[in-house]
Amino acid sequence: MFALTIVTPTKILVNGAEMEEVFVPAHRGELDIYPGHAPLLSTLTEGVLRYRLKDGGKEEAVAISWGYVEITPGGVQILAETAESKKDIDLQRAEDALSKAIEILENPNAQPEDVEKYHHKRRRAEARIAVSKDEFQ
Repeated sequence: MFALTIVTPTKILVNGAEMEEVFVPAHRGELDIYPGHAPLLSTLTEGVLRYRLKDGGKEEAVAISWGYVEITPGGVQILAETAESKKDIDLQRAEDALSKAIEILENPNAQPEDVEKYHHKRRRAEARIAVSKDEFQ
């Protein structure tokens, strides 16, 4: 077992809870973290962070935006710009954000800076919808 902490600038979502496993959306792909994982510091990207509480607990999920993950022998620390559990997500707002992002991304006249910005917004909206609907498996 190892401890998981998830922190944003405005709140602490998880504070040292004992975990069996954690899956984080890292910049270069999903990281599967188990007890004994090698120490690591990596950047996070928009996506669904999943974790399973010790003793065969239920899998939980949080929609996160960019941030950092630090893996140490003592546990996993997540520092994210935003992190939202199912109860924090307004599904209609997330669906509206996804529709707007898709509209911008499908516009052939979209500016390059808008394409990058709305690519991130799309991924964040998709993560929020997945967590809200429990479709993160």
